[in-house]
Amino acid sequence: MGRRRGAPQGAFTFDLVPEDGSEAGQHPADRRVTEEPEPGTAPEAEPPALLAGARRRWADRPRLLRWGVPVAAVVALAAVVVVEGVVDRWRGDDLRAAAGGVSDLSGPPFESWRLDEDVGGIGLTGGLIAMEGDVAALLHHDELVGVDLRTGQPVWTVELTATDASCGPGLAIWGDTVDLRPAELVVCVAGTTDDAVDVTVVEDDGSVLVRRTVEGEHDLLVPGPRGTLVSATWTGDPDDVDVELRGDPLTNLTVLGDIDDGYDLQLRAVDAVTDEERWATTVPFGTVRDATQCVSWDTGGRNAQVDRRATLDYAVSQQLIGVAGCGILAYVTPDGKRLDLPDDDGDDEAGTVRRVRPLADGGFVVSSGVWNLPVWDHAVLGPDGEHWYTVEGRLLEPLSTVGGGGGQQLVAHAARTVALDQDGQELWTADVNTQTFLARTEEVAVVLDVQDRVLGLDRSDGTVRWVRDDVVTQFTALEDGGRTGELEAAFTDGAVVAVVVPTYTGERVVSRWRAVDVRTGEDLWSTELAADGWGLELAASGHLLRWSPRGLTGYTTGS
Repeated sequence: MGRRRGAPQGAFTFDLVPEDGSEAGQHPADRRVTEEPEPGTAPEAEPPALLAGARRRWADRPRLLRWGVPVAAVVALAAVVVVEGVVDRWRGDDLRAAAGGVSDLSGPPFESWRLDEDVGGIGLTGGLIAMEGDVAALLHHDELVGVDLRTGQPVWTVELTATDASCGPGLAIWGDTVDLRPAELVVCVAGTTDDAVDVTVVEDDGSVLVRRTVEGEHDLLVPGPRGTLVSATWTGDPDDVDVELRGDPLTNLTVLGDIDDGYDLQLRAVDAVTDEERWATTVPFGTVRDATQCVSWDTGGRNAQVDRRATLDYAVSQQLIGVAGCGILAYVTPDGKRLDLPDDDGDDEAGTVRRVRPLADGGFVVSSGVWNLPVWDHAVLGPDGEHWYTVEGRLLEPLSTVGGGGGQQLVAHAARTVALDQDGQELWTADVNTQTFLARTEEVAVVLDVQDRVLGLDRSDGTVRWVRDDVVTQFTALEDGGRTGELEAAFTDGAVVAVVVPTYTGERVVSRWRAVDVRTGEDLWSTELAADGWGLELAASGHLLRWSPRGLTGYTTGS
């Protein structure tokens, strides 16, 4: 029996990086998922920028050992040195687990190895999966290959059953940040028949935990976080809808009429090794925000028809699962908790949308507002999805960190930058109109303001330690407040912050790197790295990489 439901509380958006460069589902390959602009920016100025992501911690700490200490202090000093060594190792591990955390930025990066798909090297068709240790897992035809991030050499290989396998969880983009946190297990699925898939689960040393076949019908079956398989199945018997398709399906298709009924979506996660159910939830059909998600194309995109089960887009990382389809857009934690429907009265004004993303140090934020307006509401949640507090403004997620934020969050509001503790209480306020949060170390928050100045703010009281107006020079302000340049990424090792600004020249991309001392803002080094075509600079397990559809490049850093 058909159903008619009211609008859900807002719409929810996430970014997708399909493996073949097209959307999931049955859309033509040239149709892209584009992210709506951040609040306070113009839509036409929104590039594929600000794509560095949440990263954790490591400290620049002076050594305590000094020659000439009194003999009576040797025993106590030795104990201090041992404890310090343990702390340094712990902090190093924390940094390596953080996106944007690089083990050593004392010197400029330079290319040390490259895996080029164009010349038959290891490709990236299955995405990039960071593993524990110095290994990344890549899918190469019908093999999963573990690559040493220091040398680019394969260290183990696992054969799969088909060339159409998908492995994960890997790279995901949530709003402004890239999520590439290390995984202990890689799960690969490969279709064998219409109703069966082969599942292979691999540990970080290349050991195969299990190979098994999963039978049954699913509309979607993908690798999930923390060693799971996530399935999605359309359910229900909706009423017919009175809509009409007009225009050229390839260029300007328009859906006329309201799609006011559709299918629910059942989500389920099982242990990839044992098949034991971890959780299950049903996402009800809601308001259709993008009617083209209810359309399927065939004959190379030349013909289109209404199909409310046509599209199932998804994004999966270690921290979050996102799914989108006709009247469906939902976010779920690895434990199965829904994050996308906060309790409110449902009286959202027209144009209000919601988005969910994981936070750098654990937890999540559910943001709601109207595009192009600078003030949004942000519900900050803990790692278990428990509500901590709600704040207005622009929640500033750091593009790079050394971890251990201690619950401190920065918010831009009314041309000021405000620091909040874990309870949402104000710690300090700085008269800085922050545009982007570049890096966070134990002592300093490095931000980019609306005048394209880079500032170092003391995290204890918000004091401006230093100001630089020549670090990010590619940006050019437009009359409407937008920008013509792009900030590709920011990285830190706790003592240094490095920013990457690309310049596009035809087929070539030149990434300009500039590094300054976190504590003083002094210049440390600069360099330019050229590449063929678009890509992303990333940090994985403390190493710098450049991912692109053409291959993977590893950088060596340090003096």
